[in-house]
Amino acid sequence: MEKVHMAAVGCTEEIYLFNAVGIATILAKTPVDADQKIFELVQAGCKIIYLTEELYTQMKGTLEKYAKSAFPIIIPIPSLAGSTGVGVKKVRSNVEKAIGMDIL
Repeated sequence: MEKVHMAAVGCTEEIYLFNAVGIATILAKTPVDADQKIFELVQAGCKIIYLTEELYTQMKGTLEKYAKSAFPIIIPIPSLAGSTGVGVKKVRSNVEKAIGMDIL
Protein backbone atom coordinates (compact mmCIF):
# COMPACT_ATOMS: atom_id res chain seq x y z
CA MET A 1 0.00 0.00 0.00
CA GLU A 2 1.33 3.44 -0.90
CA LYS A 3 1.97 6.03 1.82
CA VAL A 4 -1.29 7.63 2.90
CA HIS A 5 -1.67 10.35 5.55
CA MET A 6 -5.47 10.34 5.84
CA ALA A 7 -8.02 7.69 4.95
CA ALA A 8 -11.72 6.98 5.38
CA VAL A 9 -12.92 3.42 5.99
CA GLY A 10 -16.58 2.51 5.68
CA CYS A 11 -18.96 -0.31 4.91
CA THR A 12 -21.03 1.41 2.23
CA GLU A 13 -20.23 3.22 -0.98
CA GLU A 14 -21.03 6.60 0.60
CA ILE A 15 -17.47 6.57 1.95
CA TYR A 16 -16.30 7.42 -1.56
CA LEU A 17 -17.50 11.00 -0.98
CA PHE A 18 -14.21 11.56 0.86
CA ASN A 19 -12.38 11.20 -2.46
CA ALA A 20 -13.75 14.63 -3.40
CA VAL A 21 -11.57 16.27 -0.75
CA GLY A 22 -8.48 14.18 -1.43
CA ILE A 23 -8.87 11.59 1.32
CA ALA A 24 -8.12 7.99 0.40
CA THR A 25 -11.20 5.78 0.75
CA ILE A 26 -11.43 2.11 1.57
CA LEU A 27 -14.55 -0.01 1.47
CA ALA A 28 -14.71 -2.63 4.22
CA LYS A 29 -17.90 -4.67 4.43
CA THR A 30 -17.21 -6.29 7.82
CA PRO A 31 -15.39 -5.33 11.03
CA VAL A 32 -12.81 -8.05 10.34
CA ASP A 33 -12.16 -6.60 6.89
CA ALA A 34 -11.96 -3.08 8.38
CA ASP A 35 -9.47 -4.29 11.01
CA GLN A 36 -7.22 -5.66 8.28
CA LYS A 37 -7.50 -2.45 6.24
CA ILE A 38 -6.70 -0.30 9.30
CA PHE A 39 -3.66 -2.48 10.03
CA GLU A 40 -2.45 -2.00 6.44
CA LEU A 41 -3.01 1.76 6.69
CA VAL A 42 -1.02 1.95 9.92
CA GLN A 43 1.82 -0.03 8.34
CA ALA A 44 1.77 2.44 5.43
CA GLY A 45 2.16 5.36 7.85
CA CYS A 46 -1.42 6.66 7.89
CA LYS A 47 -1.91 9.21 10.69
CA ILE A 48 -5.67 9.93 10.58
CA ILE A 49 -8.36 7.36 9.87
CA TYR A 50 -12.04 8.25 9.60
CA LEU A 51 -14.21 5.24 10.40
CA THR A 52 -17.98 5.05 9.96
CA GLU A 53 -19.89 4.79 13.24
CA GLU A 54 -21.40 1.49 12.14
CA LEU A 55 -17.96 -0.14 12.02
CA TYR A 56 -16.57 1.93 14.91
CA THR A 57 -19.09 0.49 17.37
CA GLN A 58 -18.19 -3.08 16.36
CA MET A 59 -14.39 -2.75 16.58
CA LYS A 60 -13.64 -2.26 20.28
CA GLY A 61 -10.55 -4.50 20.17
CA THR A 62 -9.03 -2.63 17.25
CA LEU A 63 -9.72 0.75 18.84
CA GLU A 64 -8.15 -0.34 22.14
CA LYS A 65 -5.09 -1.61 20.28
CA TYR A 66 -4.35 1.85 18.86
CA ALA A 67 -5.72 3.99 21.74
CA LYS A 68 -2.43 4.14 23.65
CA SER A 69 -0.32 5.31 20.70
CA ALA A 70 -0.23 8.81 19.25
CA PHE A 71 -1.04 7.55 15.77
CA PRO A 72 -3.27 6.62 14.11
CA ILE A 73 -6.03 8.91 15.26
CA ILE A 74 -9.27 7.03 14.57
CA ILE A 75 -12.26 9.34 14.26
CA PRO A 76 -15.86 8.09 14.07
CA ILE A 77 -18.01 9.65 11.36
CA PRO A 78 -21.77 9.35 10.88
CA SER A 79 -23.25 7.63 7.88
CA LEU A 80 -25.90 9.10 5.61
CA ALA A 81 -28.48 7.41 7.85
CA GLY A 82 -27.49 9.82 10.63
CA SER A 83 -25.35 9.95 13.72
CA THR A 84 -25.62 7.48 16.58
CA GLY A 85 -23.83 9.87 18.94
CA VAL A 86 -20.63 7.83 19.15
CA GLY A 87 -18.45 10.74 18.02
CA VAL A 88 -19.91 13.15 20.57
CA LYS A 89 -19.43 10.60 23.36
CA LYS A 90 -15.79 10.16 22.34
CA VAL A 91 -15.15 13.92 22.32
CA ARG A 92 -16.88 14.30 25.69
CA SER A 93 -14.76 11.49 27.16
CA ASN A 94 -11.53 12.98 25.80
CA VAL A 95 -12.37 16.46 27.13
CA GLU A 96 -13.18 15.01 30.54
CA LYS A 97 -9.88 13.11 30.56
CA ALA A 98 -7.95 16.21 29.53
CA ILE A 99 -9.39 18.71 32.01
CA GLY A 100 -10.94 16.52 34.69
CA MET A 101 -14.59 17.45 34.18
CA ASP A 102 -17.33 17.35 31.58
CA ILE A 103 -17.83 20.86 30.23
CA LEU A 104 -19.85 19.77 27.22
